[in-house]
Amino acid sequence: MFPILSLLKFSPLVLICLYSLTEIHGQCLLINELQAANKHTIADGFGEDEDWIELFNCGDTAINIGGMYFSDNPDVPNKHQIPKNKGAWTTIAPKGRMLLWVDSDDEQGSRHLSFRLDDEGGTIAVYNSELILLDRVDYKKQSRDKSFGRKSDGAEEFHLFNTPTPKEANTGGIALLSDSILPLFSEQSGFYKDKLSLALTNKYGGSIYYTTNGAEPDTSSGIKYTEEIDIDSTRIIRARIIKKNTVPGKIITHTYFINEASTLPVVSLTADPKDLWDKSKGIYHKYKKRGWERPGNVEYFDMNKEGVHFSAFKNEISMRIAGKTSRRQPKKSFSLFTKDSYGYPRINYKIFDDKPISSFGSIWLRADATSGRNVPELWVGERFKNELLYEVNKEMGSTVDMQAYQPVQLFLNGEYWGLYNLMERKGADFIENNHGYNDVDIITGEYEQLVSGKARWYDSLTFYISLNDITQDSVYAEVSKKMSIENYIDYWIYEVYSSAHDNRVNIRYWRPKGKNQKWRWISYDQDSWHRYDENTLKRHLKKEPVFLFNRLMKNSTFRILWANRMCDYLNSALSEDNAIRLIDEITGRIEKEVPREKERWQDTMLYVPKNTRIDWFKEYAIQRPCQIRDHIIDFYNINGQEKKVKLDISNGLGTIQISTLSIASFPWEGYYIESVPVTITAIPEDGYKFVGWKNKNLPKTNIITSNLKTQTNFTAVFKKKKGGRRKNDVK
Repeated sequence: MFPILSLLKFSPLVLICLYSLTEIHGQCLLINELQAANKHTIADGFGEDEDWIELFNCGDTAINIGGMYFSDNPDVPNKHQIPKNKGAWTTIAPKGRMLLWVDSDDEQGSRHLSFRLDDEGGTIAVYNSELILLDRVDYKKQSRDKSFGRKSDGAEEFHLFNTPTPKEANTGGIALLSDSILPLFSEQSGFYKDKLSLALTNKYGGSIYYTTNGAEPDTSSGIKYTEEIDIDSTRIIRARIIKKNTVPGKIITHTYFINEASTLPVVSLTADPKDLWDKSKGIYHKYKKRGWERPGNVEYFDMNKEGVHFSAFKNEISMRIAGKTSRRQPKKSFSLFTKDSYGYPRINYKIFDDKPISSFGSIWLRADATSGRNVPELWVGERFKNELLYEVNKEMGSTVDMQAYQPVQLFLNGEYWGLYNLMERKGADFIENNHGYNDVDIITGEYEQLVSGKARWYDSLTFYISLNDITQDSVYAEVSKKMSIENYIDYWIYEVYSSAHDNRVNIRYWRPKGKNQKWRWISYDQDSWHRYDENTLKRHLKKEPVFLFNRLMKNSTFRILWANRMCDYLNSALSEDNAIRLIDEITGRIEKEVPREKERWQDTMLYVPKNTRIDWFKEYAIQRPCQIRDHIIDFYNINGQEKKVKLDISNGLGTIQISTLSIASFPWEGYYIESVPVTITAIPEDGYKFVGWKNKNLPKTNIITSNLKTQTNFTAVFKKKKGGRRKNDVK
């Protein structure tokens, strides 16, 4: 093994991007060396082994860095400013060096910065007091107790240091290969009907080493390339160029599918087996270690209109095991993250047909393997619950946020791994992609666990509701300024319809930072459905009251809006016929791939007999609407019943809207609740006017509100305007 390969024991280091330098009035200040994974190299004045950067004054006069700025984010150059009045601590002598501790603890002194270096890779930059860039270094994943710096003090070339040199001259480093020095593959990733022979070419000197099991190739774990590689089954080939006394080059990963067929797009996920299965550091083996990340590669093979797969994107990524209790299942979910340090800042491809988003900072491979919290949940298979609510959410034009999904087949290190959903991740990137906000507060859980930003605006909302009488219209109006009422109503429609039991953990809400912004809710992980006759409304409002939902239900305006909007859903997207239609479409989309999925995992997971859960849901879809309406009547303590409402139009062209539901065809009928006032609006088409309701006892206005006690049939009468014509009429 080459001496340098011991450096890669924990993780590979790769090239940085070096930016041009700016002199300040004849002075020269450089970032000379950095260490982002300091465990035992050097301690600060408090005895703490913190990450550090070394500055080098390559000029002939002293430099006072007081007033200068340091940042790990080029978009925020003023992230940390060095104090201006500490010259004794902030002055660097000519040809001198200074260590700054990047420990997110600037209270410890002038040489401590307010952020940390990311050992997974990142950026460190220094700016003068006018925010003009002086020097910037981009670095990739760092190894423990190694450093990254200039070959010698002030040199342009960067090396890797097995033995870091803080406050000393940079010597003894190891050269890096440029990311452009790559082996050439005679065949690209893709689907092949027959076996193939793969040739690797190297025109840069050194040797090519490759692996076929997903491992990162080096001189010990890799195979030295000497002849064409015969590939007769689906396989991963990872290759790099290795030169003596040089850090190994960048790894290139290709996936070759041999005689594979799929009716769905395919994801190939690659990672070093040690990073997955090793007993001490493998994230698949140590699945309880939340937040552990390991490097990898992902390639997505989409399908064209003819059903032919093509490579849509390939990215180097960092991966985690995802999920809460579901991570205990042998089939696990993955979160994938892109980072600037990997050379592919984002995944740039429009993955989901129903969203105009073509750039992702992270994505999720959801296994849909249930968690096993109770006996029924031990059964897996026939996935459709999250998918159903997502499709319903689209049909209703709801403002509730949900993650787009795409069913895929996953191959892990070339091995078939099962049927997954490729999904958006519900973090800051999701919010920016869907709403355009890049600075947000995000909270998860009923008990306000902060994800990002600050919680004070949500505290302000809950404190206000706690201290004021929500039954008063003025208080309700003020609350409406702090949160999106229509969003919250729809969120709780999904929770109640699905009889969910995990709302205290599977709840996330966010708002853009700044005044006059509103909280909105994200609905996700809607798997924990129960019986169709469960009184979920009573459970959330009486037995296990949810604070905000419970308080808002005390306001009559909110109660009416929620009940009518629920009826809108039950009369349309969640009606018996429509819900069953959606389930058939969702399950039909993956039907041909389910047998292979079951064959892969049936020895370790218990699958439901075919159609068991689908038949269960169809009964649920039939029974649930009337149960919910009965539960509303019970909780609202209404002296009434569900009423069938019939709508029609006469003598002209137009439509009718009931509550929030626009009716497309007539005659129409649906169910609403007696004594809950519902608004009905007649809307004439262009060239027509509303002239009244067929029932002469009704007001002549086109907007009426009815409690449905005596009248449940509403026929709107339209008449062509004098001299008017329909917009589609031909002259």
